[in-house]
Amino acid sequence: MSKTPVRYRHIAGFTLLVTYIVMLLGAYTSAIGAGLSCPDWPTCYGTWVPFLQPEIITNSPYSALQIFAEWAHRGLAMTAGVLIVGTTVGAWVTHRNTPIVKWSATAALVLLPLQVILGGLTVTEDLQPIIVTTHLGVAILILLCLLTTCLVAYLRR
Repeated sequence: MSKTPVRYRHIAGFTLLVTYIVMLLGAYTSAIGAGLSCPDWPTCYGTWVPFLQPEIITNSPYSALQIFAEWAHRGLAMTAGVLIVGTTVGAWVTHRNTPIVKWSATAALVLLPLQVILGGLTVTEDLQPIIVTTHLGVAILILLCLLTTCLVAYLRR
């Protein structure tokens, strides 16, 4: 039985997909009024996994669904961040002679710390509209960088 190896374009595509899901989950979190359901950052009620302490959920003014949405958004965002690092390293290793792949992946990585800071400020500054909007704007830029990386990697195979 032959196995198809995982190629760079698959990793880039997976990173793009996970990043898009993070954005959708962020929009859902906002839509259900859960943007401050984890009142601190980077932890949630002072812990990494609030569901291991049932009293947190019981005493919160937010529902378990709201807390879960915000907590899951943060966790998936962290996963996307790790994938973006891997995608960028992979671009420099496997696409040395394809500048657009290297530099679009690198641009996503350069934007990542700004996005993390904006995510934290979104919570600590009580959902200030300019911060929330900038957070979304930077997410869109990261997504566009990853889309460019992915498309060029697929087209160059």
